[in-house]
Amino acid sequence: MRDPWRHSVAMLRNPRLVALHLVGNAVLLAAASMWLLIPEAHVWQLVAAAFSVLLMILMFLWIHSGTLVYAAEPAPDKFRDAFLLKIGRLVWLAIGFFILFWCMRIVDGWTDSTLQISGYLYSKAPSFLRPTSGPVSYGNALDYVFFILEWYVVPCIFLPVITARVIGVSSLAGLRTLLRWKYWLSMAVTVVVGIWVTRLIVNWTPGMTLNEQTVSLVLRLGVAYVLATAAWLITAGMLGFFVGRGSAEETVPFALRDRHPSQAG
Repeated sequence: MRDPWRHSVAMLRNPRLVALHLVGNAVLLAAASMWLLIPEAHVWQLVAAAFSVLLMILMFLWIHSGTLVYAAEPAPDKFRDAFLLKIGRLVWLAIGFFILFWCMRIVDGWTDSTLQISGYLYSKAPSFLRPTSGPVSYGNALDYVFFILEWYVVPCIFLPVITARVIGVSSLAGLRTLLRWKYWLSMAVTVVVGIWVTRLIVNWTPGMTLNEQTVSLVLRLGVAYVLATAAWLITAGMLGFFVGRGSAEETVPFALRDRHPSQAG
């Protein structure tokens, strides 16, 4: 486990990469908020709004495609080449993220049926599996299941394939990553830190007065933002390590798999 973590931590040792994410993503968040304030009374305002969206999407794709490319070989001298603007990388990342977010959205929609599903399971369960609290226990369990599916299982399946296409290697390299238990364990750690812990920090409400709660909110949002950024960079490093390792593996031709080595020639 030391090699993938050493490889991933190298992402945090590049101050330019860290600054790019901390500043760039903050700019994107601020721009998205300001975009909602653009009026739509005139044609030129609609054109400006559309151009702004396109610019934000391109900036988002450029930052994260470059990050995935750099993650394959996180050496300082590779930084500039990794962030060269290449349309192919942007297209693959856009397609991959669209499919990923669409699948995550589907799983998120299942949470709307939690009450119905938990009630059905409770009614069909044998008496010894019916908790005294009623269907609520099943509902809480389903919330955890849907959370794991949405933020862990689905991303872990799609991200290696997306990374493989962005960095320019075969999709098989991404699929091979799914067979590595170290990958799943490493991603579980980053999901816990980047999603679960950040949610706990944001939802924590210390302080009694309004001023204390306001200061606390600002500090908690800042800590959560930095923590989520670090978790994503570590995740990208993990993807770069395992997908890059998968692309370097030599595979035996299918026709020779069941043959004795002496018959391979």
